[in-house]
Amino acid sequence: EVDVVVAPCRGFQSAEATLGEYVNHVLPVVIFAISEAELSPSDENELREIKEKFSLPIFFFKVPESGAELISPKKTDNEKSSLYCQLMDLGYLSTSHCSCGAPGPDANAQSMLVEQFEKLRLLSTFSRQVLQKHLVEAATSLNEVHCRCLNIFINQAFDMQRDLQITPKRLEYTRRKENELYESLMNIANRKQEEMKDMIVDTLNNMKEELLEDAATMEFKDIIIPENGEPVSSKDIKCCIKQIQELIISQLNQAVANKLISSVDYLRESFVGTLERCLKSLEESWDVSVHTARSLEKSKDASVHITSNYLKQVWWLKWLSRLLLIIIQRITWVSPPAITSDWKRKVAQDAIESLSASKLAKSICSQFRTRLNSSHEAFAASLRQVSA
Repeated sequence: EVDVVVAPCRGFQSAEATLGEYVNHVLPVVIFAISEAELSPSDENELREIKEKFSLPIFFFKVPESGAELISPKKTDNEKSSLYCQLMDLGYLSTSHCSCGAPGPDANAQSMLVEQFEKLRLLSTFSRQVLQKHLVEAATSLNEVHCRCLNIFINQAFDMQRDLQITPKRLEYTRRKENELYESLMNIANRKQEEMKDMIVDTLNNMKEELLEDAATMEFKDIIIPENGEPVSSKDIKCCIKQIQELIISQLNQAVANKLISSVDYLRESFVGTLERCLKSLEESWDVSVHTARSLEKSKDASVHITSNYLKQVWWLKWLSRLLLIIIQRITWVSPPAITSDWKRKVAQDAIESLSASKLAKSICSQFRTRLNSSHEAFAASLRQVSA
C-alpha cells in the first residue's frame, strides 16, 4: 500500500508544491536524491522552503556518478563532506544525532544522509522511524483526548454530586424566602387600606391647587378654540374634557405611585434582593438542561411579578390610569358658552371631587392581592418544575 511519487522538473512544478498536494492525505517518506558533490543554490532554496512549510525528516541520497565504483571507500569519522556541511547549515543534520540510521535519543525520526551506495538499505530503517514518529504523534494526540474526556467526566460527576446535595437546599431556601415575601406583601395589602385612603386624600389635597392651575393654563391639542368667545361643538367639548382628565390622571398617577412605592420599598433589600440572588445563583450553577434553564427563567419572571413590578412605577401607573379614568368619566358636563380658563378649572375641580379615596384604596388593595396570589402560584409551580 505504498505509492511512489517522483516530483516533476523544477521548471514545471517545485518539490514543495508537489509535497503540498500529498502531505495532508498520506504519511510521506521523503527521499531527496543528489547527483552532484554539493547542493546547488536552487537545491538549497528548495530545501529551505520544504523545512519552513513542512518540517519533515528527509532521506538524502548521494547518487554515485556514472562509471564510479558502487562500493565507496570508507571515510574517517572526522572527515565530513561538503554536502554534509551544507545540510548541517540548512538544519537538516545535527552533530547530536547520527546520520547513519541509528535512532536519536528522543526517538524522533531525523533526516539522514547516505553517500555510499551500499548504505541505501538504510532507507528501510529511515522509513520505519518516520512511521514510528507518526504513530507516536497520533497516540499522543489520542491520549490527550482521552485524558480531557476523562477529566470532563470526573469533573461533571463531582459537580453533579455537589449539585444533588446543594441544589435542593438552595431551592428550599428560595421557596422559604419567597413565602416570607408573599406573606409580608399580603399583610401590607390587608392592613394598609386605611393608610392608603388617607395617603390618597392627602395627595389630592396637597396637589389640588397645582392641578387646578395646570388645568386652567393648559393648551389643548388638535382643537382650535375661537378667540372671540364663540361656543364650540359638542365633539370639541368632549375632547377638551378628556384632555383635562388625562392631565389630572397623569399627575395623580405619578404622585400616588411614588408614595405607594415608598410604603413597601423597605422590602427591596430584605426580601427582593435575597430572592433575586438565590435565583441567579441557581441559574448560574445548575444549568443541567434547556428545560431546567427555562424553568428557572420562568421562576425568575414570577419573582419579578411578585416583587419588582410592585416596587416600580410602571405597574401602578398603568393600573391607576385605568382606575382613575373609570371614576372620572362619570362626570356630567354641560356645554359652556366658551372654553375659558374658568371653565377648564371647573372641569378639573369636578374631576378631582369625583374621586373617592376609599374606593380607590379598596380597589388598589384588592388588585394587589389578586396579582400577588397569581404570581405566588406561578412561582411555586415553576419551582416545582425545577425540583423535578
